[in-house]
Amino acid sequence: MARCLVLLNPRAGTLEDLAAASGGEPAERVRQAFAAAGKDVDVRMAPPRDLGAVLDELARGDDHDEIIVGGGDGSLSLSLGKLLASGKTFGVLPFGTMNLLARDLGVPQEIDEAIAALARSEPAEVDLASVNGRPFHSISGLGFFAQMARAREAARGLKGLGRYAGFTVAALRAFFRSGRSRYQLVIDGAPLVVEATAVLVTNNAFGDGAWRRPRLDGGELEVIVAHSGTMRERLRLGVDVVAGGWRANPLIEVFRARRVEVRKSRRPRVWVATDGELAREPTPIVYEILPKAARMLRPTLSADALAAAPVALEPGVEA
Repeated sequence: MARCLVLLNPRAGTLEDLAAASGGEPAERVRQAFAAAGKDVDVRMAPPRDLGAVLDELARGDDHDEIIVGGGDGSLSLSLGKLLASGKTFGVLPFGTMNLLARDLGVPQEIDEAIAALARSEPAEVDLASVNGRPFHSISGLGFFAQMARAREAARGLKGLGRYAGFTVAALRAFFRSGRSRYQLVIDGAPLVVEATAVLVTNNAFGDGAWRRPRLDGGELEVIVAHSGTMRERLRLGVDVVAGGWRANPLIEVFRARRVEVRKSRRPRVWVATDGELAREPTPIVYEILPKAARMLRPTLSADALAAAPVALEPGVEA
């Protein structure tokens, strides 16, 4: 039987909610819930400031076959980057705000249902992408997307804001801060210069009407260019993004590729937001698709079966 380690971010809001609701130690509650669902796991707390060191330690030698990360998209992206070469199977407990990969894998957003799903999951090979040689699992963006990540960091310091309220504040700040920039793209060897407010590179294409990917093994990048427009046109684009009609917006141009280079206004380094985390990247920024580079735990049960699965997260309930 595969040995499984669950890494939990104790600062994740979902985990803090669990501790408050159950009145117990969250790590032990998570272990009990996995056991009740039929999966024995080891659980280790890994605060954000320590996660890199914990992953480095695991990379030097560890006998766990599976690593389940209880955190957001950024924590999972960092874990993949540190441990991908180990050949381990990865899973995700969706404790973040967006949880893009968890949603696309079919992992439920409620913690008890997510644990039941992961306990009954099978490994599936999925694509990753890389930015300047580092793997990521979902999205990397410049312009508006980088501004949004910067605004989100600032919003985290505002008292009294919930996770989703903070996300909304970040989006509004980014919208008004983002201007037009000249981007020099090389898409599978073909050069292209655009005036845009944002360039987004995704690992496989998102579907129409939602920020969800129909498949994770298509073997290609999608490049989404949001061209510059008037304030009114940009407001219309913002509405279309929320409503799901962004592909039909006249400011949007889309390309498919396996390798993309991006430069911004001849700058040697630019801000890039990748899987929700912000970094200054040297240019040209090189994106590549990594076909079937990772093994991820993917639920195999239907939603009804998962809802009926036993877990032990309610206050006073023991495994």
